[in-house]
Amino acid sequence: MTLSNAIRWLGLLAVIGGICRLLMTPLELVWGTDNTMALIIGGVTGSVFIIIGTAGIYLYQAEKAGILGFIGFFITTLGNILVCTMVMISLFVNTALQDPQVLEQDLPGPVVPIRIIMMIAMNLGYILFGIATLRAKVLPRWGGALMILLVLMTFIPYTEYLFAVVWGLFNIGLGWAVWSKSNGSENKVEVTQ
Repeated sequence: MTLSNAIRWLGLLAVIGGICRLLMTPLELVWGTDNTMALIIGGVTGSVFIIIGTAGIYLYQAEKAGILGFIGFFITTLGNILVCTMVMISLFVNTALQDPQVLEQDLPGPVVPIRIIMMIAMNLGYILFGIATLRAKVLPRWGGALMILLVLMTFIPYTEYLFAVVWGLFNIGLGWAVWSKSNGSENKVEVTQ
């Protein structure tokens, strides 16, 4: 498999993750916030695909995105891993509320420090990755702009339902751009024989 083909498939995973994340908003509107199915589909599944797919978005523009792109990608990936961790903790708490015997087990570690680190990593990572995407001019610039908008939305009240939509949209858009632009003809670097 060539490197460009692997990057292309990573782009498709970003699209799937974006769709899952985007679905989280309507699912929570129908089933309620912190609903187990919404958390599994939008939170865990979306996060896992976004974590993996973000690598494709970065690798596709790595040469032009430079060190700023790498740092933004790295910090964003850390933030997304922590988001997935926090969603899993939420699932644990939901289960504990339904079955009090779960609370007799050891509880997860310090949630507040994880959440603080997660927010710092997400905000800093998406600002840097968004700026690098805008500057690289390889992928649609609106995707980089939506990354920065996502960060601004954390400080704007009453945007919690739009947050997942914006998060999903730029992953879908940038992932699709990687998937559709990568035709396997460039970057013929052999990964395996």
